Amino acid sequence: MNTIDFNIDHWIALAPGLTTLDDWQTWANNPQLIDPQPPAADKIPPMMRRRMSPLSKLALQAAITITETNNIDYIVFASRHGELHRTVNLIKDIINGDDASPIAFSQSVHNTAAGLYTIATHQPIAVTSLAGGENTLHMALIETGCYLSQHPHHRVLIVDFDQPLPNEYQHFEQHQYPSFVLAMVISYGDNNQLCWQSTPQVARERYHSADCYPQTLTVIKHLANKDSQWSIYSQTQQWQWQHQS
Repeated sequence: MNTIDFNIDHWIALAPGLTTLDDWQTWANNPQLIDPQPPAADKIPPMMRRRMSPLSKLALQAAITITETNNIDYIVFASRHGELHRTVNLIKDIINGDDASPIAFSQSVHNTAAGLYTIATHQPIAVTSLAGGENTLHMALIETGCYLSQHPHHRVLIVDFDQPLPNEYQHFEQHQYPSFVLAMVISYGDNNQLCWQSTPQVARERYHSADCYPQTLTVIKHLANKDSQWSIYSQTQQWQWQHQS
């Protein structure tokens, strides 16, 4: 079994109708409580905001909000699907014989949010962008753990965000969930322990018949409830958390 230790110094999460810890604690006991109104994007410069996708707005709003009160040395943006909605629309335009919008094309790449964050904040911070399938958040934590092992006095911001697949890809979607973002300031320490190993066969069979949220929303639920331990199963990995509030 593999293990990393870390501290969560600060975290915030945003989703339609869910912007405060009280909102998330209420949602944790009633996951259907979702308002279609997206969170405000007032932290983003207006001229930039009007050209951004709803997903990038969500990611930047959380990232800028949390870095207003936290000094950060490294940022990991993580998203399973990234700007897939914008990519699908670009493909439709090409199929219909229309010219692809240069702005839409430039903001359809996976590191769109990472690039826009550095532009919006004018901060020369090292940033990476990654995707790891359904295990994306945990891959971001492993990336962060590796970084902190070399830079134990630094602090890392993880911004994990995603949205449901476009209609054209809905038959690949296994879960029903809202757009969301989780931003966490991570530092070196042992207040949290994450262990992982290959998922046992019995758990894999249970996973295929389970109706659950993406891993990030599951983590948000446990953080909001201040749970001390929980397990998350994917098709390939079993993730075990030990958490101290």
